[in-house]
Amino acid sequence: MSSNAIETAAARRSEVFAALASADSRQDAAAALADLLSIPSEEAEAVLRAPLENLLGQPGDSSAPTGPGGFTLHPFRDSEHHRSLFHSRSSDETSATGGAWDEKKTEAELREGLRRVEAESAMWFVAVDTSRDQPVGLVFGEQIDDGDVDVAIWIHPEERKKGFGLAALKESRRELAAFFPGKHVIVRAPLSGSK
Repeated sequence: MSSNAIETAAARRSEVFAALASADSRQDAAAALADLLSIPSEEAEAVLRAPLENLLGQPGDSSAPTGPGGFTLHPFRDSEHHRSLFHSRSSDETSATGGAWDEKKTEAELREGLRRVEAESAMWFVAVDTSRDQPVGLVFGEQIDDGDVDVAIWIHPEERKKGFGLAALKESRRELAAFFPGKHVIVRAPLSGSK
């Protein structure tokens, strides 16, 4: 891959992650990156395959924006508060669900997701703005057929454009790399309900 393509993607990482968040498929993501960065589709595919560190900087790099005060990830629990956040995501028209999941579908997906977490083939997190002790979104890490880890991030619409998406991406990368050692972490958004 051209080092210029990765440098350009890193310099424009907020726009790159926004483009990925809007994509419905890997092909859409590659096309969006090619258009955004004015690069050939082959280089856009290579950017998608590049390690996240190439876009995020090295550990300890504090250049990524974070929300006011602080940020952390908590494991998703089968609690009323976390379930409520999952339901908010399921009714969000900008999420992978298109806001079309009804109560029954949402509960079925939640139960299935919690089963995968229990089986250690997935890790789900609640993204929290620590300055307000306020949940701001969800992170889904799901092991896929080849063993790699598919990551999707959803930030509540009222909390967007505050740096929480990038903070969630950076923090989840560390968590998932520790939980799934030696596996590639593939970032995409939104998470489909077809797993």
